[in-house]
Amino acid sequence: MLARSRLKIRPGSLYSSSHCYRTTLTSSHHGLPRRASLSSSSKQSTTTTSRTKIATAAAVVATAAASACYVNYNKTGLIHNDTRPVEPSKLPPNYAAVTGPTVELPRPFSTKSTRMLDDHDVSSRIREHEESYTVDRNSGVTRFDVDQLASNPQIEDDFVVKVVNVDFADGKHDWCFFGVFDGHGGWNTSAKLRELLVPYVARELTATIEPSKVSSAYSLESPENASKIDEAIQSAFLRLDDDIVKKPFNYLLENPSMPASAEMLMPAMSGSCALLSVYDAATSTLRVACTGDSRAVWGHRNQSGEWTATPLSYDQCGRNQSEAQRIRSEHPGESGVIERGRVLGRLEPTRAFGDARYKLPQNMINNAVRMFFGRVAPDNSVSPPYVTAKPDVVTAKVQPGDFLILATDGIWDEISSTDAVQLVVEWVKKHEVEHKGLPPPGVHSHVRKGGILAPISDHSDVKIVNDTAAFSERMRGGHARADSELRRSTAPQKRFKGMFVIEDDNAAAHIIRNSLGGADKDRTAMLLSIPPGSSRRYRDDMTCLVVFFGDKTEQEASGKITPIK
Repeated sequence: MLARSRLKIRPGSLYSSSHCYRTTLTSSHHGLPRRASLSSSSKQSTTTTSRTKIATAAAVVATAAASACYVNYNKTGLIHNDTRPVEPSKLPPNYAAVTGPTVELPRPFSTKSTRMLDDHDVSSRIREHEESYTVDRNSGVTRFDVDQLASNPQIEDDFVVKVVNVDFADGKHDWCFFGVFDGHGGWNTSAKLRELLVPYVARELTATIEPSKVSSAYSLESPENASKIDEAIQSAFLRLDDDIVKKPFNYLLENPSMPASAEMLMPAMSGSCALLSVYDAATSTLRVACTGDSRAVWGHRNQSGEWTATPLSYDQCGRNQSEAQRIRSEHPGESGVIERGRVLGRLEPTRAFGDARYKLPQNMINNAVRMFFGRVAPDNSVSPPYVTAKPDVVTAKVQPGDFLILATDGIWDEISSTDAVQLVVEWVKKHEVEHKGLPPPGVHSHVRKGGILAPISDHSDVKIVNDTAAFSERMRGGHARADSELRRSTAPQKRFKGMFVIEDDNAAAHIIRNSLGGADKDRTAMLLSIPPGSSRRYRDDMTCLVVFFGDKTEQEASGKITPIK
């Protein structure tokens, strides 16, 4: 008989109720093997009987099963699962005689594991969704690059590129639309924006301007005409948001339809920021409409020949004092409207499409959710709406050699506006060298032809200038805080020479790579090795779109937009 002893439960130990052996488990992360060892807690008889062997074997198996360890019993008395076999290990001798013939061992471990990606896998992930196109329409747009990198199990970002050929009184000219949409709470709203935002804006613009009755220089003829265009874009944004949020709720509450509820309500219940640029080819005028905290940055040369990085939007979030003050003024006397830099302490962007909970009366939300989803989540909404889809519109006059960067906040959480412009400038320089003095296909660049000074930038020839009238006015008024203050940015760590690298032929992929770590390849690989979903704690979905502007010529264009392989 085994000697009886008092069982003492210790941290990190598991005990079997049928014996006094202690099994100590040690483990480590990332799928490395666990190890368990057996040690006696009391003196044993020097003579080991067959009954003792059988009891020991039974205890080992029972303890391993309770602790979810895989059993591989051997003469050393250790439990090994280093190889994680697919087939169950063999039963120890005489085990069936003790326990009976219906014993079930624990299921094998999953073969899934997390491993560090190598350089090839890292580049494959970054470039998986990259696209580059040359534009031969004699519009001033010569090329655009786009790339996306998911962090959520299904990416919630989206983007759109559309060219609308408009028939003015003095001829046909292009309106070029480029947009990125940062979804939250699901992909449903951003997908709606990809599908509908450009048609809504184009329709509103044509109804306001009536192109067939005016010249293509309409927007430059007077400030009043320019204001009408801005107001038309804002009206289109608000009209689409009403169609996404209010109309589905009104319709379903009056005409209950369970099959239609998910398709109609999910774009309203989830949300999305929207950043849309409209480039008028006839006047080389670029307008950027921003709803939310995605950002547009214009890279261009000033009169002194210096590269400048000009934000054409400002981050509309609770950490922006201008936005926080606006919302508080709309809800006087109501506490908690902005808490911890978020609307009602929950939503970070202060402007967005969808997000019905921040726009509709609480009883209306509760009735619809109870009817179709069977439950109602508690809310502290008192006097909605708190969030609007109305964008701010900023205008710029672009020149050949300029470029525009549109990106969701997953990029701006990591790098600054200046960093992004510097990265594109150095990317163009490197390609000029590789192509023997020629820029990459479709890129018209005015950077110096002497070649890239170093593979890593030290920001020696780029400074940030807020030189658009609308943005400068906000900065002079002290309402909008500086770019670096608004983001949870690690950019200061990356500004030291040696952190950026140029490895990609796609400018958007180049920005995403350097947002993740750039020349710090281990950091980049680690961030990309974390499985989707879990990675959301460390990085956001990323979408980046880079548009290059070049010269217009008198030669007839093919009108094609051609993918670059």
